[in-house]
Amino acid sequence: MNRRVHPCLLPEVKMSKFVRAISLATGLLLAGGICAQGYPIKPVKLINPYQAGGGIDLLARVIANKLQEKWGQQFIVENKPGAGGNIGAAFVAKSAPDGYTLLLTASTLTTNPYFFAKMPFDTQKDLAPISMVASQEFYLVISNHLPVRTIGDLIAYAKAYPGKISYSTPGIGTPQHLGGELLKALAGIDIVHVPFKGQTPALQGVMSGEVGLTWVTLNAAIPQIRGGHARGLALAAKERVAALKDVPLVAETLPGYEVNTWFALFAPAGTPEDLIQQLAAEIKRVLQLSEVKEKLTPMGYEVLSSSPQELRATIAAELEKWGRVARTAGIRPE
Repeated sequence: MNRRVHPCLLPEVKMSKFVRAISLATGLLLAGGICAQGYPIKPVKLINPYQAGGGIDLLARVIANKLQEKWGQQFIVENKPGAGGNIGAAFVAKSAPDGYTLLLTASTLTTNPYFFAKMPFDTQKDLAPISMVASQEFYLVISNHLPVRTIGDLIAYAKAYPGKISYSTPGIGTPQHLGGELLKALAGIDIVHVPFKGQTPALQGVMSGEVGLTWVTLNAAIPQIRGGHARGLALAAKERVAALKDVPLVAETLPGYEVNTWFALFAPAGTPEDLIQQLAAEIKRVLQLSEVKEKLTPMGYEVLSSSPQELRATIAAELEKWGRVARTAGIRPE
């Protein structure tokens, strides 16, 4: 991928090829350190590849405001929605690697390659991981009309009536969609996917009895469960949640089952390493602020951070995991 010359490099002047090559090499070695020390010297764009007003938009604005307070430069949240987040991510991937165009995106970054035949960027090659930011865990919610009380009951019922139970999701290619396919693969059951347009309609489908089950973020699921409109069966998390310590995990019946939505920050590939580290350290500081946690927790976010290296490893593991699930399910990119 073609890259513009790093903005911290001095303009090229007439000189011999040898001297020019030495100057360029020296500039590349020094540019990162020089820029990171003075960063940022102009407004920074924080790209949200989804619609304005959604959960990730609010998350982006909380982070942008805190970074702006710290550095005294504008951090402008810019929405570039479309193609499941691919349009905004591609915009960042093709931007100058100077730290002035960043991406806050969701875990669809690691599932989109299995649903889109023509990806406009390479997830691992064209984006530089900075830090994980937050996650949202899912509650497996079932209809009151479904005569099951545990994951074991659900599996037994689905095996007794193959193809008769349906599950709703916010749409094709969402984490909930792949969560359903992972459940099918691990449990050896046949349940039918019914995509809706968003989480709320998917949950309403369960409450009305139109479909049997769905996966819903905790903040959306708990009020409906407490109101008796649906039943909470188990959490799709890796470990039990402190606030719901009596709620079992799907993984306690089906080892290896885990599905959630995570959110992370990226820069274009080629961004100087010390600038990446500086951004990661600042994100970690921001996420530890009590006022940030107080804003994000009621929205269903579990605040977390990571090193760039840890995020890179997560990306690789998620791509491998969901690729395996997609192949097992016979999902073909379109």
